[in-house]
Amino acid sequence: MGTFHPPSSENIGTFNGVTYTRYKGKFTGKTACGEFAVPYEITTPKNPQEGNRTLVEEPPHFASGLVARDGALSAKFLCDNGFGHVSAGFSSIGGRILDPAPGFKPKICGQELPTPTPITDYNILRQLALTLRENPPDFVGKVGGIYGIGLSESGNTVHEIYKLFGHKLFDITFACNASYFEPVKISGQKPIFVFNTEADFDPRAVPNPAFPQYRWYSVACGAHISDSVLARRFFPDPPRPGSPALPVAGTFPINWLLILRALFIAGDRWVRSGVEPPPSTTLTVNAQGVIARDIRCNALGGIRHPAVETGEATFIASVVRGNGWELFGGYSKPKRLEASEFPGYLESFKKATEALLAAKFLLPSGRNRLLREVQLHPPNTYTLNYMQGRLFPPPLSDVDE
Repeated sequence: MGTFHPPSSENIGTFNGVTYTRYKGKFTGKTACGEFAVPYEITTPKNPQEGNRTLVEEPPHFASGLVARDGALSAKFLCDNGFGHVSAGFSSIGGRILDPAPGFKPKICGQELPTPTPITDYNILRQLALTLRENPPDFVGKVGGIYGIGLSESGNTVHEIYKLFGHKLFDITFACNASYFEPVKISGQKPIFVFNTEADFDPRAVPNPAFPQYRWYSVACGAHISDSVLARRFFPDPPRPGSPALPVAGTFPINWLLILRALFIAGDRWVRSGVEPPPSTTLTVNAQGVIARDIRCNALGGIRHPAVETGEATFIASVVRGNGWELFGGYSKPKRLEASEFPGYLESFKKATEALLAAKFLLPSGRNRLLREVQLHPPNTYTLNYMQGRLFPPPLSDVDE
């Protein structure tokens, strides 16, 4: 097992009456690859007896750091629900080291970084979880459970370690917006949620009764990156002069973070209380494996945001603009309503929202937020409210809701 060396600490706030502290320090040990010394970060209640005693372990993304903690789920969401969070460097590739200037010389596989060639040791992540389970530091206290999560490139990482040892390492794994991985069946297997947007959807990632611990979920019309995390910072709507020219009307109004957060809680309840999560729900494909579409050219099947269900625009999950902008998607032909049409539209939007809540694809807070946002400026649709900048006022306050 590894060793957590005395860390620095900072108070990050009080959530539901519980004060949380973020600890940063050096995690050392040895794997079959060799000795390691890497930075770690642990966010946990200041009083180790508080919270729900469950840690969410997230491998750092090579480019975007701790995507789940700092955006997709958010530290506020995790802490409000009693969870702690942990991460550690495990590779010399980009941000996978977690902190490039930790105040000591990072080492992986016995080699000090930087190395002439890239070096990665997934077993550091295994050591991290095992140490927390079996010999946690005093500032963490007894750990009741560990969940694994990753998005995009770090989603690939948690999928890799699930295949290697994560089926026993984590109580549940959330592999999100990642590449397709063939499902595995191993004795003692723990649950795994494979969550993708339309932009990331692979027609092979569909329900398979031979793998009962798997759940596959896909968001119809979802872009790889939800606008409320990143796109507003780099690609304002409407575009500023000099922004990439668009054949569509902006970045993307389909906020799938509300769906991801609901599925995270559903997974927690499955593990903690045996409450079945929603059945796998994926996009509809034809015999050639191509996504089927409605008359608005929106994807059929999958988890459907109310704006998709009401058909108020054509939502394009990936718009080729160059330089990575295709990760954000776009939309076209947004409907404009007359005042007399708004009550019927609002009723349809509410019905679709309540259906998501009943299916456990929204939490009550997510339902309330969508219903608030759709009524900000009648007779605007939800999409037009987005287009006119009403849904995401600075400074991205929605991220932590």
